[in-house]
Amino acid sequence: MNMDLKDFVSMVIVSILSNICYMVVVPFVPLEFSRYDIKPSTFGYIFAIFSVAAMIGSLVIGKLMIIFGRKVILLLGICSMGVCMSVFSSIAYFENSTLVVLMLLASRFLQGFASSMIQTTCYAIISVCYDEDKQKYLGYFEGAQGLGCMIGPAIGAILYSFYGFNGTFYFLGGSLVLMCPLLYFQIPNTINKNDDLEEDMINDEVILDNNQVIQDVPTYTSLLKRKVFLLSALCGGLSYASVCYFEPILPIRLKDVGLSQTAILYFFCIAPFSYLLLSLTIPYLTSKFTPKMIITTTIFLCGIGQFFIGPSPFLPDNLFLMAFGQFAQGSTSIFFLILALPVMIKDAEDRYPTYKTYASDLSSGVFNFSLSLGQTLSPIYSTNLTEIIGFQNVCTTVAIAFIVYSLIYYIFCIAIVEEPKEIECEIELESQGDELLKEKSCQSSKG
Repeated sequence: MNMDLKDFVSMVIVSILSNICYMVVVPFVPLEFSRYDIKPSTFGYIFAIFSVAAMIGSLVIGKLMIIFGRKVILLLGICSMGVCMSVFSSIAYFENSTLVVLMLLASRFLQGFASSMIQTTCYAIISVCYDEDKQKYLGYFEGAQGLGCMIGPAIGAILYSFYGFNGTFYFLGGSLVLMCPLLYFQIPNTINKNDDLEEDMINDEVILDNNQVIQDVPTYTSLLKRKVFLLSALCGGLSYASVCYFEPILPIRLKDVGLSQTAILYFFCIAPFSYLLLSLTIPYLTSKFTPKMIITTTIFLCGIGQFFIGPSPFLPDNLFLMAFGQFAQGSTSIFFLILALPVMIKDAEDRYPTYKTYASDLSSGVFNFSLSLGQTLSPIYSTNLTEIIGFQNVCTTVAIAFIVYSLIYYIFCIAIVEEPKEIECEIELESQGDELLKEKSCQSSKG
């Protein structure tokens, strides 16, 4: 299955647009709706429900791609995201605070589900179409997302100055909707190719009357039982948590420091800038070091960087240190975000060599689920705990958690190496007629 460069560029453009939309929402929500006296913890739930929807959608989309095709799911997600962004702008017309909160929650939920359709499908397409160079192209794709996040606040500031809150979101939403007919003719149908799986084989297990497994097909449950797969999947959630936990709080904190709304938007460009810059080094570093070692090291360094975001109470309360924390977060989280999925896919393909494409689709679903889990829990955690111990202390707890996880990942994914063991599997294919074709094969894979 091949994909032309122009098709990859199309996906990159979609990624940039969707992340511009996401990053414009982040600083605007607390600032635009602060006049309703909404508590910080409520903003945390508004941010988190986006990720709840994405989390639910990721596991569903992982299986639906094999039924409806990746192209249909991708286009439907792009169109839905555009419509939701346009609807989002109308919320500013309402004055009742309860109604505003409910509409924000509903709008963000729909945006999150649409986002899962885009992200999960793009990860699956890249992993399948660029099997030998998936790390490189995932790096380019994540770099594009970083670019979207970096220029999003800047574009938002420009659009806001000309068209205001409503016009900004009408413009961005309309841009995504207009992309759909172009992509329909641009992206080839060959991206829908998958393994020779019968539809009923997508269930968790297919078993004969005598309890013999007909096919050893990958499932979410079987994949998550593998230590390397599970811990690498959680790395994706950590990468998103490293930035999402401070999104509802940081705009208000920067406003208290004395920054204007435009300056706050530009401040949010720091992390995506370093994110984009360091993504270009992925091919070089992976040629020198193993992905697992890079993941361990960058999680540890990202934990160190979290001390500066607040900054932590034992550091000077300095805007320069806060900016350094943003740069450190972006320049480290990019590595364990990009490399986690290839490690997961490699582990899944080693276990299920017959169903590499399906294993890759499921891995992409789990990975996006993990991203959404990090997006969901981190703002809830930070906003509620900020009301109790303050934002600077919250940053300290996050920093410690990252450092501890880097040690856990090193112990179970690098220090402790699982020995491969023989797995006997019996494959029986039953035709719809009277004939029964039996084929027995022995495969050796990692346990």
